[in-house]
Amino acid sequence: MATTDTAKYFTNAKDLSATSGGASGDVIYTCPANFISLIKFLHVSSGASGAKKYSLQWYEAATTTYHFIIDEHSVAGNGIEEVVEGGAYLALAAGDKIVGFEESGSDFHVIVSGEEHFQTA
Repeated sequence: MATTDTAKYFTNAKDLSATSGGASGDVIYTCPANFISLIKFLHVSSGASGAKKYSLQWYEAATTTYHFIIDEHSVAGNGIEEVVEGGAYLALAAGDKIVGFEESGSDFHVIVSGEEHFQTA
């Protein structure tokens, strides 16, 4: 069972450069083997001067499937977004990933933070 007294906390940051998703996307975070991860903060910012689009996907290792979290979402120039809000979280199993990509000529930055909980076999 995941509890805060057994949590290992993490933060990862990635500047997106990929312009397509799936296996070609930029891996922002991968849940380690023998852990579950609770993504509690997922922040996206744009350094572009005008509106640009980005996408985020969750790679589900158990089914080898990419699922869209956000699909071609437009953000105003120099805008920011909180993808995970209000006490919500994304739960990832071992091997699951958060992957991102942007439209050509964009300048997106992603920060992900959360908890990793060790799972016994």
